[in-house]
Amino acid sequence: MTSGKRALTRVEFIITVVIIGALAAFVFWGVDGPRGKGEHVKTRSIIDDLSIALTNFERDMGGYDVKVGNLQFPTGELKTEGERINLIRILTGKRMRQDGTFEIIADVREDERWNGPYLDPYPSQLKPKGKGRIGQLVDAWHNPMMIRIRRGQDDPTMQHRPDSFEIYSWGPNRRDDGGSGDDITNWG
Repeated sequence: MTSGKRALTRVEFIITVVIIGALAAFVFWGVDGPRGKGEHVKTRSIIDDLSIALTNFERDMGGYDVKVGNLQFPTGELKTEGERINLIRILTGKRMRQDGTFEIIADVREDERWNGPYLDPYPSQLKPKGKGRIGQLVDAWHNPMMIRIRRGQDDPTMQHRPDSFEIYSWGPNRRDDGGSGDDITNWG
């Protein structure tokens, strides 16, 4: 006699696990696409905000190669953390403390030509992943934004927009492709 209860055989169990795994993969694959697009959109927004800030700063100050308060505005290719941090300090008129709060930089804000803040980033946009110093603008993947600002006429570091500035993110592969590959740029 049979009791009406039936256990799963090994084959049925394996088929059930495979089906559940396939469904889970479809769900996670479907969710990853929009999230990846969201990171691209966020990074594009950061690039656009910085572009507007740099344009307005140049208009007010009469150029990029200027001293604002006690800080020299960095130009050329901003390779160091210090240069990228000074750029944000001048554009915001604030210094980011280690605890993530801000303090006002009075001498920058007291400069007669300065009409900022030109940029108002969220604290999370100023914290690089890993060992990078806080206070420099980062993309959605928390990598520092790559920035070149025209040093003067015929600046050899300017490859794509020789008349102003070039901004790019390393993109989702988190590797510097020099503004190509999956990098997100303000010139293309």
